[in-house]
Amino acid sequence: MAVLAAESIHGKRRMPLLALIQLAACVAACESSPAPDQGTYLYEYRVPEETGDGWETAGLVEVGLSEAPIIRLMEDLHELEGHEVHSILVVMGGKLVFEEYFEGRKFNLAQYTGGTGFDRDDTHNLASVTKSFTTTLAGIAIDQGHIESVHQPVFDFFPEHADLLLDDQRREDMTVEDLLLMQSGISWNDLGTYTYDDPRNDLVRMFTSEDPIRYALSKDLYAHPGTVFDYCNANTNILGEIVSRATGQRLDRFAQANLFDQLGIVDREWQMLPNDVVFASGDLRLRPRDMAKFGELFLRMGMSDGEEVISREWVEAATERHVVRLSASHGWADAYGYGWWHWDLPSGGRIHETYQASGWGGQWIIVIPEHEMVVVSTGGNYYQAEPMPVQRMLEDYVLPAIQHTPGS
Repeated sequence: MAVLAAESIHGKRRMPLLALIQLAACVAACESSPAPDQGTYLYEYRVPEETGDGWETAGLVEVGLSEAPIIRLMEDLHELEGHEVHSILVVMGGKLVFEEYFEGRKFNLAQYTGGTGFDRDDTHNLASVTKSFTTTLAGIAIDQGHIESVHQPVFDFFPEHADLLLDDQRREDMTVEDLLLMQSGISWNDLGTYTYDDPRNDLVRMFTSEDPIRYALSKDLYAHPGTVFDYCNANTNILGEIVSRATGQRLDRFAQANLFDQLGIVDREWQMLPNDVVFASGDLRLRPRDMAKFGELFLRMGMSDGEEVISREWVEAATERHVVRLSASHGWADAYGYGWWHWDLPSGGRIHETYQASGWGGQWIIVIPEHEMVVVSTGGNYYQAEPMPVQRMLEDYVLPAIQHTPGS
């Protein structure tokens, strides 16, 4: 603190001595006294509200969860500046038991809109969680007989592009399953060399191509289809167009009639590619409550309100650990199925098997079958490491809250 002079800079005015002493005493007191107590943040758990959207709600304790670890999660998030978690929901025993939204930044297609704050009515960009919806729609199309099986050749659906088979005959062996398992062998670069503002990026070129599906199909093969896992957007967009051609309905319309209507999902938005092609690999927008319905559908083996939406056979096949040798960039996971990742998470001295749909920025639908649990989280960590990754949420807070599984 600079010393206050008793005389003005021009020497024309003096501060009375008593006033100077009082001011100095006040400054000293302000510097030495602690700041006023602003209070400690104490989170108070609330049972989620029933809104008529299909969710029955209950308290944590009712389904066998301790409140203490969940309260600690909320208090730790409060202290964690810039965490960019946008929502956390927990379903257990078929009931929504935890639901919280945060004052994060709003994004559209990973670009900040200038808005902040989320609630249950906000749709969120799912990023690559969209892939799990698209693979499910492929499964429904197979269930309904529109697609013969996962072993049907890809080029059966694109006869107008048969000339591409002459360039590389390995394309003849590419199957629907190769797309489902990210094993098409297509050379694709939208995650490494070129950024999303670079016109050389393959995803950017797909969005600017007059025929985005031909662009994807025409890319060179780096490996024989069915041999090497390489996670890329080309596979799921080709798959989405296969569903459209096989069913005679554009992908978003087929999804509404055969999946979303059955789950009571009304608020949704798909993005579009040129040539009336739905962007099937990312950026579907849904409410987190509706994301949880999708996870619950898989937990219940394709059943919703007593009706079969997806066959049990497809759910089992989709969530099987088909690929266990993943690329280095996806070493966080243990295996990959038809659009679903697998994690084995340690907590409480044991391993919990989970499978999940995952998307850039912190978008998650996590299914934990042994506990009849679905966990949903959305976020905006597109351009930063996640201060509170979902794995930590599960291992340190959610799984330790389990006291018993519903029905046990």
